Amino acid sequence: MRQYMNILAHILILASYAVVAVLVYLVSPEIFTSMAPGTSMVLGAAVFLVSMQLHGLYIFRMGRQDMASRLMDLHQDYQMSLDRLEEVRLELQKHEEKINRADFSQNAEIISEMRVLQTLLNQVVEKSGKRLTDHVANEELARQISSSSLGTGLADQEGRDRSDEEILRIMHYALEDNRVDLYLQPIVALPSRRVVYFEAYSRVRDERDNVIFPSQYIQLAEDSGLVGTLDNLLLFRCIQVIRRLGPRKPDLRFFCNISSVSLNDQEFFPQFIDFMLENHELADRLVFEFSQQDVMRHSATVARSLASLGRRGFRFSMDKVFDYNIDLGDLASRYFRYVKMDAGALLEQEADIHPDDIKEAFARYDIDLIIEKIEDEQTILEVLDFGMDFGQGYLFGEPRLSSDPSLNL
Repeated sequence: MRQYMNILAHILILASYAVVAVLVYLVSPEIFTSMAPGTSMVLGAAVFLVSMQLHGLYIFRMGRQDMASRLMDLHQDYQMSLDRLEEVRLELQKHEEKINRADFSQNAEIISEMRVLQTLLNQVVEKSGKRLTDHVANEELARQISSSSLGTGLADQEGRDRSDEEILRIMHYALEDNRVDLYLQPIVALPSRRVVYFEAYSRVRDERDNVIFPSQYIQLAEDSGLVGTLDNLLLFRCIQVIRRLGPRKPDLRFFCNISSVSLNDQEFFPQFIDFMLENHELADRLVFEFSQQDVMRHSATVARSLASLGRRGFRFSMDKVFDYNIDLGDLASRYFRYVKMDAGALLEQEADIHPDDIKEAFARYDIDLIIEKIEDEQTILEVLDFGMDFGQGYLFGEPRLSSDPSLNL
């Protein structure tokens, strides 16, 4: 449309040149009376031709300016495209580097975890295999003694030995075949009963997927040295859940029990400390829990190692409290931020501090008191009378498999 308007404008301009030429042709004889009859026609034609030439030069000049302007616009667009392309390239490069760093970090974490897990498996094979061999040898010796000197009086003992051996075999192959599961029990805020933390437990399954509870194998695990391996495997199951959880529910923490066997394992514990120091982002997710007896017996080496974790942000919890004359200042200086107290002990006022004041006493040292073993509504009503903030027990939920959808992880 614009092109048609330009053509129409040029036609009108040319028509105006023709009109001027005709006026010159008609008026010039009257102005110049001595002019020859044909001269006015030549003068009019000359005016028309000169006007045409000037108009042509104008059109040519305007065309060049328009072309130069278009070329300049194209050049600017080209430069802008190059700049944008360079920005996109740099942005892609940054994303690629970020992805590579993330992949490298994730791979490093996986490699580090795999190394620790490999150590665990080596311990499983070595310790449980040795224990099985020793146990079978002891059983054979017991049979010989029974048949030669003790008669039938040890039949019950033999049956118990066979039962222990069976349980030990179940543990051995459960560890090798990845049949040790992570169970989680909620720790809730009071009085709302909102889940704020989870405590982690391990459960062993036999080849038929029947659950073997700790009461059935814990003594054998301690005697065979497998309890440390179970603790460490439980810890890494927690880490897997944390990795899967990602940035969701950032305030959710997992309490992992660490036994004295694990703390005094000279082969594994230093590797465990190094792993945690390298993955200090887990400090906001993991709380390591120790019994009061183990806390009181921490060696200087263990205390220094735990202090190095505490300085990197890790926090600790103490449970199985039997002596309520606790040095809270010392406990807080060792990065303990949680203490678990039996509901019965609280209600029976076994501590020197009156129950009405016990929460405030712990709070002065920034230690949260968690009342555990709350099993019925009557107990929770009595606990709430003392203004406690956290509770744990079957009333709020039994331990469930970590993959259970009801946990909402």
